[in-house]
Amino acid sequence: MATKREVPLVLVADDEAATTTMLTRIFEREGYTVQSVNDGSAALEAARRLIPDLILLDVQMPIMTGFEVLRHLRENALTAGIPTIIVTAKARQPTDVAHGLNLGADDFIRKPFEPKELLARAESKIRARRLEEALQRKTQELAALLRVGEELNQYLETKDVLRLVTFLVLDLLPGEAAIIYQLDDHGQLADFHEETKRDVTVQADHAVVLNHLRQQWRSLVWKDENTSLIPDFANGVAVPLIHGNSMLGLLLLVGHQEYDENHVRLLEGIGSQAALTIRNAQLYEIQANYAAHLEEMVEAKTSELRSAQQLLIRAEKLASLGHLAASIAHEINNPLQPIRSILDGMLEDLQNNLPIDLRDVQVAQESVERIRRIVSQLLEFAGKRSGDNEQVKLIDVAKVLEGIITLNRKFFEKENVRLVADIQPLESIYGSKDHLEQVFMNLVLNAKSAMKPGGTLQIRAHMERNEAVLEFQDDGIGIPEEFINKVFDPFFSTKSNGTGLGLFVSYGIIQSHHGTIEVNSAVNKGTTITIRLPVHVSDMR
Repeated sequence: MATKREVPLVLVADDEAATTTMLTRIFEREGYTVQSVNDGSAALEAARRLIPDLILLDVQMPIMTGFEVLRHLRENALTAGIPTIIVTAKARQPTDVAHGLNLGADDFIRKPFEPKELLARAESKIRARRLEEALQRKTQELAALLRVGEELNQYLETKDVLRLVTFLVLDLLPGEAAIIYQLDDHGQLADFHEETKRDVTVQADHAVVLNHLRQQWRSLVWKDENTSLIPDFANGVAVPLIHGNSMLGLLLLVGHQEYDENHVRLLEGIGSQAALTIRNAQLYEIQANYAAHLEEMVEAKTSELRSAQQLLIRAEKLASLGHLAASIAHEINNPLQPIRSILDGMLEDLQNNLPIDLRDVQVAQESVERIRRIVSQLLEFAGKRSGDNEQVKLIDVAKVLEGIITLNRKFFEKENVRLVADIQPLESIYGSKDHLEQVFMNLVLNAKSAMKPGGTLQIRAHMERNEAVLEFQDDGIGIPEEFINKVFDPFFSTKSNGTGLGLFVSYGIIQSHHGTIEVNSAVNKGTTITIRLPVHVSDMR
């Protein structure tokens, strides 16, 4: 995982000194760092060496043209994702523009250009790339945590768990050695395991390490030999293994490279899964021990055994959350649909030399931000703590619904499906805007997938006494009568590629808002889903 650069770096590749100077001044004045080269070969070498946040690329350059540089950039995995804007005075024909875009250019600007427009386009490309990288990183972290959860849940022996945890840490994170300490009920060392890369030796005073860390109850990162807890390794990170109100152990990773917040976050996620699995193994061991000595301990230990069994059941339920998170991950695909539609529209506008609609960019950014929140919630399912829990507050449901309609309208138009809305004023309710957006988005896209081109989705909202009533009516394929009572069950789906969690999650969200959700459907006629939400209910849990 690369460390995010605080000040964006722009690489200018142009053989005209005046243009290079002007571009450098424009971007440095706005706080960017700028590096410049004056031929194609130097541009390619600098891009591979610096990995800039943006490349401004001239077409006519010595040694190698801008188009050739662009082709090489896109063929190299290291540079393939760098946003690149072609800035040229000579390649002005539509065929030149098409050629550059087909090679992978992100934008095309002709000289002379307006500095403000160039800066706006550059900022948009850099921001979009960073959001994409953040989403990819979150997805990779989620996949890693799901793998950890699946593999750890196969082991019930504590020693096996300790060995597997350190192996997975070195497999998923950069480092030379991983150490896990298991503590007893008194905070003393009960067991530990050390995993190293080949030919690596760790010389650690485990008592000193534990005395320094076990009082912290928080993650620590060090980047200096003078503060290192493990000799011969200047860099390291340590996270506590906490289950409930108990510290079960400590997990350390050391190496020769510096560790950033992304490494810490993933190690914390692994630590959360490890703590859960260690506790689960302990409970299994307790239960096995009780079973072996049941006749001797039945009277004195009955109460304690029941408590242990309850904790075991609870631990097993928690362990299943990793699998549940993998299934719910399909929710991420919902906001990706309008993003895809918007990006296609923006590309078409650029090819037609039309200005980019700023609202489209803002809508796409809002969808990406929603994906970030969904990923954060999925990480919580996998055992990662998060501080981004939205507080229940007074919200305008009609405004939330209209936002979802606006977000999907272009996507529906592209798919030749009508979206008709009749949203009357609604009284405000207490609730979670993010969660209701998730429900509405899921219902809208479910309806879309059930309809053929030419179909119509009608969305209506009105007040009935003290309830806000929302209806989603499509004229799609409908649901067979024998399945109506199962649509809200987890893992039940009538779609071949469905996970069966969309309506299940939506049902839970509506229930948490003290509301109801009902389905009426007829095969080949369509489906109507009705949501009723009480207004002014502030005691949600």
